[in-house]
Amino acid sequence: MKSRSNRIVFLPVLLAGIVSAHAQGPSVNCVELRNDVQMEMEFTDANGQKSVRLMPPAKVVPGNQVVYIITARNVCKKPVDKLVLNNPLPEHLSYVADSASGAGTDITFSVDGKNFSKADALTVQDTEGHAHAARNEDIRSIRWILSGSLAPGQSAAVRFRAAVN
Repeated sequence: MKSRSNRIVFLPVLLAGIVSAHAQGPSVNCVELRNDVQMEMEFTDANGQKSVRLMPPAKVVPGNQVVYIITARNVCKKPVDKLVLNNPLPEHLSYVADSASGAGTDITFSVDGKNFSKADALTVQDTEGHAHAARNEDIRSIRWILSGSLAPGQSAAVRFRAAVN
C-alpha cells in the first residue's frame, strides 16, 4: 500500500470518522450533521466554454484534492448556542493551506487533536526533540466555532480542501 501510483482510495475510506459537533448544554442533540466529499471536475459546454463544478468522486488517487463540506442544521425548535464542529483528517489526507472556511466562524487547527490554535502558531517536534513550525501535513484536525446562534431550521456550512497522499 506504500506505492502512491497504484493506490486507489474509495470514498467510504475518506468519510471514516470525520465530523463531530458539540454545543452548550443539551442542544447538541438538535444538530444534524451532513458531511459531503466532492472533487472539482472540469466541464465543457456545447459552446466550448469550460467551467469547474464540484461533483461526488467515483474514486480518488494520490495527488487528487477533495473538498469536504460539513453542514450543521438545527432540527429543534430553539436556537443552538456555541456550536463547535471538529473534523479530524484521516491519515491518508493532508490539509491544503488556507482552504478552511465558514461564514461567522473562528477556525483553529490541531496537530494532536487536543490542542487547537491558528495554523501559523502550531509547532511540532522532530525526532530529535526540536520544535519547528507545523506543515500542512502535520495538521490532524480542524475546528470551527460558530460565533452566533444557529436558529431553528437554520443551517451553517463549513469547508476545507485536503490532498490525498
